[in-house]
Amino acid sequence: MNATEPLTGLHRIPEWPRLAATVARDGTGTLTLNGVSRACAAESVAALRTGIIARAVAISTQLRRPIRLDVTEEGRTHALAVRPEGYVQLIGTDGTIPAPDGLSIDEGRCRICRRLQPVTSATCVQCKIDEPLRPEVAPPAEPKTVAPPATVPVTQTRLGELEELHNIEHTRISHRTAASPTPHAAVLHLRFSTQRSVDTGPHVVIGRNPEPVDGREPLAVVTPGRMLSRTHVTIDVDDAGRIIVTDLHSVNGIELQSVSPQRLTPGEPTVIPDGATILLGDVYCTVTEAP
Repeated sequence: MNATEPLTGLHRIPEWPRLAATVARDGTGTLTLNGVSRACAAESVAALRTGIIARAVAISTQLRRPIRLDVTEEGRTHALAVRPEGYVQLIGTDGTIPAPDGLSIDEGRCRICRRLQPVTSATCVQCKIDEPLRPEVAPPAEPKTVAPPATVPVTQTRLGELEELHNIEHTRISHRTAASPTPHAAVLHLRFSTQRSVDTGPHVVIGRNPEPVDGREPLAVVTPGRMLSRTHVTIDVDDAGRIIVTDLHSVNGIELQSVSPQRLTPGEPTVIPDGATILLGDVYCTVTEAP
């Protein structure tokens, strides 16, 4: 290309998702996605770099666009953009990257059979293992119990109440005892972008194949790009009728679709408005209390 020609195809890199990595001289480091960090390691610094790029390419491929990757090595941080095609570019001070003309795609060896292949390989061409170039990554500690703060109490639903709620649509149920005040029993209406709407009890946990966290009603949801974690989020209605959403340290996080979209803090119960829409990885969910 002639040096006097203007650069074409400038692309602005979105702020989300934010993927960051640290690389040490001994081939160890950390990989942080949307605030959730995991330790990682490879046989060498070069292999770790390649593995991190391969992981970024996989995420970029799911989103079908370039993503940002901040790499810190020997005290210096580089802001990189990783494209689904496997190209890696420095992000300009204006947050953009040019067309990837003349760039080459990095390669690495499969962690099992050692076959050389590009970072875009989702499956090894020889041994067929998934993510052949990924570094060894320690799983994050996913809490079995998510304790809400004292200011946002969450009512625990008894199994008998939950079974009754399954058989009643669009109804509020009151349970009264002589010794205790009446708890708020609500039915949630959840509208998804990938499947039919669902009516649930006041305590539900959502994911690809979720565990019943603290006895909550598990709800499996279709996720086209598998960006929804196995156990992604809990949604509760408390005694005051507030809708409370808690990100269970999911890989791709939760974004409240407000005027200015807000990322929810993992593990922190957050009150959202009735009728709000949240983005769970690649699934939109609108949460309302059924009348």
